Amino acid sequence: MALTRSQSYIDNTLEPTYTFTKKHFYTYIMEINLAHTLMLKKQQIVSDEDASKIAEATLALLKKGYNKEYDPGFEDLFFMIESDLSNAIGPELVGNMHIAFSRNDMDTTMFRMLWRQKLSEWIEQINDLRETLLELIDEHKETVMPAHTHNQQAQPTTLAHYLLAVENNLQRDVERGIALYNRINHCPMGAAALATTGFDIDRYEMSDQLGFSSPLPNSYDAISASDFMLEIGSVLSISLSTLSRFVYDLMFMATNEVNTLRLHDQHVQTSSIMPQKRNPSALEHTRASISKAIAELQGCFTVAHSVPLGDIVDIGDDIQPPLLSGVDHTYGILAILTEILQHASFNKTKLYQSAEDGFSTVTELADVLVRNHSVSFRTAHKIVSELVKELTKNGQDIRQGNADLVNFIAKKKVNVTLSLSKNEFKRAIDPKGFVAVRKTLGGPAPREVERQLNAAHLTLKKDQNWIAGTFHSLSQYSTRLEENAKLCVKDNHSV
Repeated sequence: MALTRSQSYIDNTLEPTYTFTKKHFYTYIMEINLAHTLMLKKQQIVSDEDASKIAEATLALLKKGYNKEYDPGFEDLFFMIESDLSNAIGPELVGNMHIAFSRNDMDTTMFRMLWRQKLSEWIEQINDLRETLLELIDEHKETVMPAHTHNQQAQPTTLAHYLLAVENNLQRDVERGIALYNRINHCPMGAAALATTGFDIDRYEMSDQLGFSSPLPNSYDAISASDFMLEIGSVLSISLSTLSRFVYDLMFMATNEVNTLRLHDQHVQTSSIMPQKRNPSALEHTRASISKAIAELQGCFTVAHSVPLGDIVDIGDDIQPPLLSGVDHTYGILAILTEILQHASFNKTKLYQSAEDGFSTVTELADVLVRNHSVSFRTAHKIVSELVKELTKNGQDIRQGNADLVNFIAKKKVNVTLSLSKNEFKRAIDPKGFVAVRKTLGGPAPREVERQLNAAHLTLKKDQNWIAGTFHSLSQYSTRLEENAKLCVKDNHSV
């Protein structure tokens, strides 16, 4: 008697899940079938002849692809594939293919196979953005600009120094991504339902055939773990949070009042009524996309929490779509942000003028009082603070100040006699001089920025080599598995 399922259940759960699984996991399912069959043959659990027939039918179905619509007579893609293979080689053979095999270990294995690939692609895109940033950093090692804290002008730095801070964040994103890849890249196959099997299987063989570094050591953990999917959401959300702060700064720089960043015409839109407008639409949409991606990624935690520590299949199908949507949105964010930076231009003159305006250099003036005139820093801080108040009261900035005024304030406010010279004052309030003397490790002085840039290039090269090797490994396992399956078929045919 055919099983009758609720039409609502079919429409809202089974068919969408089937369609998603077919699109994203079909190849991985077939590769898992092949690897398991080859292992059963190697361990002499199935005969060479049976393994050859199973491998041949599986290879044929893999090459053909799977375009069938969902059949409500089956629960999911797994059973539809099993039915097609049964029609080709008989249910007995297909049944033997599933010795020591469960949808539990298969599903979480295919999840890991997808997410190691997706994570690798994300790392590659982060590296592309880093490369673009390093090109800008090299161009702007001496582009002086004001830095801000609490949304207020703070001290002069350089555009290169600022962009290095962004790039350093991205370096750590890649470090987290690589560490996560290494945690994902362990094979659950052989865990079966949860307690392994009484058959003499070789889990290391399956792990190797599927391109994993090793089997997961605990079979219960192998079929129940969801942390690797949640960690994808965490790692990408951390990176997106940094990018959102960067985009905020870029949009601030692109405002008319600041006008230190000009986006390329291809990344702006005009107003329907105001002809002068150059709306930074590409950045605005990027900002919104970041929020959307973070929401999708964080939503996976709500799906996964308060679920028994049983097989991940209970919730695995529900986590995949929002997680994949969040990852795909992240790809788009990285692509457009990289493109925006490749075509945008920074106004070096305006950036320098912004650093000259106001009082961003007065920390150096206080330092000069300490270094050259034996004043404690707290006293020097008070003197300079009083200078700023006096100039501000008169609608002036630091350029309208002078050494005589500093000496006068020092005597009047803190009863300290100073002999600050005109040249000392002039050098202290020069933004370029402010940057030049900050040669301490990590500082903005051009030579120190050059050192940081060289180090960043070396780290990027190392990370690019890692991702190239990873893509090669992912490609090689698939090719090797198919070759081994073909050899299994050929050997039996030649007997």
